[in-house]
Amino acid sequence: MRSVHEQNDSFDNVSEREMLALEQIESNPEITQRQLSKNIGIALGLTNVLIKNLAQKGYIKASQAGWKRWLYNLTPEGFTHKINLTQKYISRTISHYNVIKQTIRTDMALTSLHMESRVAIIGTSDFAELVYLALKNHGVEDIDSFGLFAYPGQKFLGMQVRELSPKALQAYDKIFFADMGSDAGAFDSLGKSIPKNKIVAFTLDGKPVEAV
Repeated sequence: MRSVHEQNDSFDNVSEREMLALEQIESNPEITQRQLSKNIGIALGLTNVLIKNLAQKGYIKASQAGWKRWLYNLTPEGFTHKINLTQKYISRTISHYNVIKQTIRTDMALTSLHMESRVAIIGTSDFAELVYLALKNHGVEDIDSFGLFAYPGQKFLGMQVRELSPKALQAYDKIFFADMGSDAGAFDSLGKSIPKNKIVAFTLDGKPVEAV
């Protein structure tokens, strides 16, 4: 099993939040911190800290436009920083996709995964989308989505997101753990109830790590 959490990547969660915040502010200078919090998917308090940090770094300029109403604008340094972050994000995405494709190609060569395999993807992030696309690219059609904290009606690429349980996963030939934001114990615990050769997670360098 390969751990998704032992990463060696210069583009981390902080970088991604900064990139998303700068993109949102560029497209809508009148955006409120509450709207920004919702669009990025982080807590309101964390959004406030993010905005303050971007201003302190000189990437955005805040000006009061009314009572409790602020305007945010990217500075020239902010535009440059956003471009640099976007380039790193694209490089990371390509790197992720290449690792995923190679892993799936190897599995199919070893006959543990084939076009008629039943596959489960755990996670609903951008990374999980890359896993889904790579599987489809290799001809795998029977794919279901699971979430660590699935809620009623949740969808992922048009699929119903199912509630995660070891019993539900028993029916699948291969399980791809693609929840980049979860704690390490979440996927290590799967190895205690699911055969380890059924579970695949990822590091950017592709080093294998056994589940505990």
